[in-house]
Amino acid sequence: MDVLQHRVAVVTGAASGIGRALAQRFAAEEMRLVLADIDGSALADVERSLRAVAPEVLAVPTDVSQRESVERLADAAFDAFGAVHILC
Repeated sequence: MDVLQHRVAVVTGAASGIGRALAQRFAAEEMRLVLADIDGSALADVERSLRAVAPEVLAVPTDVSQRESVERLADAAFDAFGAVHILC
């Protein structure tokens, strides 16, 4: 079994650019993903595209400049998967 399988990655800025590229790479490694971005519509598009590759994907609209929003992201990740192995 690959070392990264069954690991959980939380990716902020996942709707575009480097964040999206990281999410795609982690999906290719069959990691569980928690995707975060302020742009909910673009985030939903990425979530749909990665569901075909990753075993489990959760999208959480998040504004990382707001503490409460980040706390909701953390709670969602731990509620869904029980752990976070990579945060970027």
